[in-house]
Amino acid sequence: MLFSSTIFIFLFLPCALSGYNLLSRFGRTAMLGWLAAISLVFYAYWDPVYLGLLAASILMNFCFSYGLGEGKPEAWQNRCLFTAIAANLALLMYYKYLFPFLNFLYGRGLLRHGFPDVILPLGISFFTFTQIAYLGDLRQQVAKREGLLSYSVFVTFFPHLIAGPLIHPRDLLPQLETDRIRRPRAYDAAIGLSWFILGLGKKVLIADRIAPLANFLYQHPYSAGLFTAWLGALAYAMQLYFDFSGYSDMAVALARMFSIELPVNFNSPYKARSYIEMWQRWHMTLSRYLNEYLYTPAVNWVCALRIARGKKISRKAAATPEGFLSMVFFPLMWTMTIAGVWHGAGFQFLIFGVLQGIFLTLNHAWRYLTPKGSRFHDVIPAPLSVVITFLGFLVGLVFFRSADVHDALYILGSMVGLHQTGSWFSMREYMEAIPRSSFFLRSGAGCVVSLAFLFFAVWSCPNTQEIFSRVSGARIRRPSLVLPNLTWRPVMAWSLGLTVVFCLAILMLDAGARFLYFQF
Repeated sequence: MLFSSTIFIFLFLPCALSGYNLLSRFGRTAMLGWLAAISLVFYAYWDPVYLGLLAASILMNFCFSYGLGEGKPEAWQNRCLFTAIAANLALLMYYKYLFPFLNFLYGRGLLRHGFPDVILPLGISFFTFTQIAYLGDLRQQVAKREGLLSYSVFVTFFPHLIAGPLIHPRDLLPQLETDRIRRPRAYDAAIGLSWFILGLGKKVLIADRIAPLANFLYQHPYSAGLFTAWLGALAYAMQLYFDFSGYSDMAVALARMFSIELPVNFNSPYKARSYIEMWQRWHMTLSRYLNEYLYTPAVNWVCALRIARGKKISRKAAATPEGFLSMVFFPLMWTMTIAGVWHGAGFQFLIFGVLQGIFLTLNHAWRYLTPKGSRFHDVIPAPLSVVITFLGFLVGLVFFRSADVHDALYILGSMVGLHQTGSWFSMREYMEAIPRSSFFLRSGAGCVVSLAFLFFAVWSCPNTQEIFSRVSGARIRRPSLVLPNLTWRPVMAWSLGLTVVFCLAILMLDAGARFLYFQF
């Protein structure tokens, strides 16, 4: 069930909120039971068959949780955590990686027959990693063991179940203990509904409208010239931006309707002035997860080895070639390679992750090796540093979206003029692929103007958490160039504006459009 579907907006959500408001009067158990029930219904709507898989995963990890925590022997806890992580990763690898790998071997003649593709259960990466985080925090004694009902709500709460944000126990479980969610507030509902409409507008009115422009390039990569390759690549960058930004807004907004606050997951990454900042702003909860459970352990392991060998682990030591390779390059490449593979089983995702590791390494090298650790934009003008950072990310997105590595390399070749350089403005096939609902893209000039406007908005205007900063507690890094004081208020002007956005979005809903991160 999509957040941007009529059945969700007009049936599921009103029923979920009505039942929540009613049952919250009967105590915490009734309220949590309702949240767990509607979340399971939400998941089962996609395919009831995989509801059993989700339930089995929850029960398995709940049982493992009893082997962790205060009072258990250290050795026993270590074995229990290792077994739990192995079991979770085995489940994920079976559905996500095993059969693509077997078919790769078959394609290379190493196996006698191929295998049919296995349907990837919706949200398996997210609910698997969420539960690993819970077990890890139990082992570190920074979380307490929960009852089955609270734990089930933590894992299945429908705003984050399918595509994040990737939450830690501390993000949600303490809120389930407070009185705030037992007495839902109309003010929270107003904030959540307003935030939801803006996210819906991003998804339906922007991301879905420019999707055909991006899809045509990646479905026909060998027909693109220089101009059309850039057009399609930039269109996908905007599609993914507004699709994921819209989903993240809707997830936070839906939780707020239930008086629950989820962590912000997307914060204008294309405004980033360096690659480090880019990953601090893009899929923020995944970056936090990677830092806590992959990067930091890798750094600690390397530092322990260096100490055992009598080597220094200071910043000065990290600025040497040998120290930099061991304490910076290796942990970063390990972490981002895993991040790339997490997004998919193809080699294009592996290359995407490696590229992210290389770009982050270069950014860290700049900080370590320049005097006083100057930042990139201290030397290069801020607008140029933003463009350079974006172009690096754009190269990675070509691999991220392409069907395979060969397609990605061909598109990148077209973007630098290696293929069909004479067909800069050969737009007929593009225009024929654009549906009438995306009328503003049905000419080459319309495409250029539309994308230019979107980039101007992305780089110059406040994002949604900045618009809701007065009620969300979001910290604004830098004031926006355009409308820096634009903030949401419960007044008539905002109500009328949001009503217009909502009506337009409903009129232009596309039943076939899915959120891009649902495939992960």
